[in-house]
Amino acid sequence: MLMSTTSKVACIRPCRRLRMMMQPGEQLLLNHVRPRPDARLTDFAGDSYAGLVRAGEDLLRQSAGLLYVHGRQGSGRSHFLLALCAEAESAGLRSVLVPLAALDGASAGILDGLETSDLLALDDIQVIAGCREWEEALFHCFNRCRAAGVRLVFAADAVPAGLGLVLPDLMSRLGLAPCWAMRLPDDQSREQLIQAAAHRRGWVLEADVLRYLVVRAPREPGALQACLERLDQLSLRAARRLTIPFVRECLERPEPDRGVAP
Repeated sequence: MLMSTTSKVACIRPCRRLRMMMQPGEQLLLNHVRPRPDARLTDFAGDSYAGLVRAGEDLLRQSAGLLYVHGRQGSGRSHFLLALCAEAESAGLRSVLVPLAALDGASAGILDGLETSDLLALDDIQVIAGCREWEEALFHCFNRCRAAGVRLVFAADAVPAGLGLVLPDLMSRLGLAPCWAMRLPDDQSREQLIQAAAHRRGWVLEADVLRYLVVRAPREPGALQACLERLDQLSLRAARRLTIPFVRECLERPEPDRGVAP
């Protein structure tokens, strides 16, 4: 994942009003969500993502709108939400990203007051399925945001009809959003994604190293971005350039447990 000089969107970037409304325990919970570096829509390079990227760019150009992305864990849907928030911040828009899966123990009231943002992204919608309190809170949040002209982006592991929601009105609201499936990229898109990440970091990748990464690095976009971030950290720490022996060594080295999954 990539750092930006213009903004630092973490796993959650709550507005000031939201922090004031939260209970002390909820603030502590959010403070322990491991921050993640920025992403960019350019991370989603190649034909596999062309339509999705255009949809994200169109959403930011509009004064309001909806977008829904779904895919299995590691498909890159969370990274896409981070990228969209980072692009919004760079355009002078206020963005809020709420990773619902990381907020276990928080009250549904955390969704109150989010209509003051320009872009609201809610990740892992599937975790609230079957909980009427949370579903009703999201339903009302949706309506407030729509009335206020907030751009809304949702991500989950399935389409709205496949989430198992108990509130039909919420399913119908989510069904209003254009729905995009995030699938594993082909090798050409993976190569372009790695090149985009290398350019952002100032890497000079030899052709053989690039091809090695395409073949040996994780296939899932989320895991691939984490892998590239780790390579960046290890190369800086070791003051070594990326060669096949060094990349092989890094890929084979166990990753330390950091507690909270991205």
